[in-house]
Amino acid sequence: MTKARKHLRKPPAKSRAVRSIPRSSKGHFVGELVFKRGEEDQRLGWGSFTEHDVALCFIYRPDFKDIEEQLADLPFTLPNGNPSHHYFDFRVTQKGGRKICISVKPERIAVTYEYRALISKVRQAAIGNICDAVATVTERNMHPVQLHNSRLFHAAREPEPELDEAVLKELKKLSRPVSISEFLDETGISGRGFFSVARAIRFEHVSLFTPERIQPTTLIENRTAA
Repeated sequence: MTKARKHLRKPPAKSRAVRSIPRSSKGHFVGELVFKRGEEDQRLGWGSFTEHDVALCFIYRPDFKDIEEQLADLPFTLPNGNPSHHYFDFRVTQKGGRKICISVKPERIAVTYEYRALISKVRQAAIGNICDAVATVTERNMHPVQLHNSRLFHAAREPEPELDEAVLKELKKLSRPVSISEFLDETGISGRGFFSVARAIRFEHVSLFTPERIQPTTLIENRTAA
């Protein structure tokens, strides 16, 4: 029994949202995802499918350290001089310590004069208080290649130590660019190693020959090879 307990997985840390996220919302997808916060699994709530995708695009950036959702209300002064408050959807912390507050908005709202005037006032209240920068992210700001690869990295986030080690050993032998499918076929690892290759790309053990969506036909290379 003691030996079995060693393999029990620690449950993810609970969501850190200060503002509650509804369990359901008409016209919106809502839910939680789990990401790696250092060595710990962390729950992250999202209130729309766009928020979900924005979070993934930040989580799988090379400079990512942490992301918090639904921050406490930020007091600020409206353009007309009246007091108000704003809720940021996310605050992203980069490896260097820089914190960026993120508002996720539909493009049709983000381009309006009213929103731009409002977020300008919010930015004045936020920078130097709860973050170092403020950004508005819409569905148009997410590059389709980055989004595709972020979704793949998330699906492949759990390591498979033995398989990963076998794949990495073979990747170190690469002497020319080769497609992922060709690599897996030639090494006899087959399709079961696709996620392992994705993890190797994510952690920069191997490189994409050109920036593109990661799929079986994608060319990879070992740039450290002689």
